[in-house]
Amino acid sequence: MAWELKWMEWGHAWWTSPVLDQVLPWVTHLGSHVVVIPFVILSWVLTRQKKILGRLVILYALQSAVVYGLKYLIQRPRPATLWALSSALSRGPGEILDPSFPSAHTLYAFMMATLLADCFPRYRFVFYAVAGFVGWTRIYLGVHYPTDVIAGGVLGYGLTKLFLYCIRSLSVKRSVRASDPSSH
Repeated sequence: MAWELKWMEWGHAWWTSPVLDQVLPWVTHLGSHVVVIPFVILSWVLTRQKKILGRLVILYALQSAVVYGLKYLIQRPRPATLWALSSALSRGPGEILDPSFPSAHTLYAFMMATLLADCFPRYRFVFYAVAGFVGWTRIYLGVHYPTDVIAGGVLGYGLTKLFLYCIRSLSVKRSVRASDPSSH
């Protein structure tokens, strides 16, 4: 943790800006439940497929179980409780200060980026850049250590890729079974 605090203090010295202090407390919520839930609902509305809604709810529940299970198992305190520098977060919408590791905002941002990149591969760089930016806002605001953000990004990406792989594998098995004349 010591190296992370030193890195955060170093970064705070050169990247702090009054404009970012006002904007980032709002931007950081692109990875929050306030955005994930409408994302799930909008995905269902746009596709008009109940199975999409079910799959996204399962993925969201899985991601939530993993991230909050790890948070409460590890119990890493937030940097704001250790770091003497004031957090810009107080200027933005409310924040529940659960344990720090891993970053749920980053996890959800990478979950949504991975889903969008799967559907629109041409724009994957943009989706992952936005997710990475959301992760960086968590460090900028002093509410997460860099390793919290890295772990959140890796988990969000990895769990979503694994979920997509499993969904596709199940779909292939079902179609093989449906086309097999001996199964009828």
